[in-house]
Amino acid sequence: MTVINGFSRQETIALAGTTSNRLQYLERAGLIIPERYGKTRKPTVIYSWEHVLEIRAIKSLRQEISLQTVRKIIDFLNKEGFEEQLRDKKLVVLDDEVYWIMPDWSDLPKIMKVADKRNRGIGQYMLITIPSLGEVVNEVWQAAENSEVIDFESFKLRAKARPLPVA
Repeated sequence: MTVINGFSRQETIALAGTTSNRLQYLERAGLIIPERYGKTRKPTVIYSWEHVLEIRAIKSLRQEISLQTVRKIIDFLNKEGFEEQLRDKKLVVLDDEVYWIMPDWSDLPKIMKVADKRNRGIGQYMLITIPSLGEVVNEVWQAAENSEVIDFESFKLRAKARPLPVA
């Protein structure tokens, strides 16, 4: 049995919890560029393990910020010479601002809003983070295990990271 080094479009949709339209948009926006094989009108499209994790990270961020802001973050990281990938970054969204917690920082305290002139959002946590890389990997493994599209045994051979034990 030949093992493909990557994931088909349908497998990627299942693993990343996204849609075909979202994959097309991410490619047009230049955020996720899959490999294409074959010279036919409909080439085989293959997404890497890293693509799947990146799509999941973008999906998590999109719950809090616009795709335009996601692009600004990636552009900033690129311009400043950092790795552009979001999948391994700890980002904090505060209102419409996004902060990157650098890797050498350890514990991040939760901050709860306890007062406001207009009494809006009292009792809500103000810091929101995207899941850690380990959590994203676990989500992808869970999606693979529960999917009717993914051959789980084949997936285990192609995944580049193992799930972390849940505490």
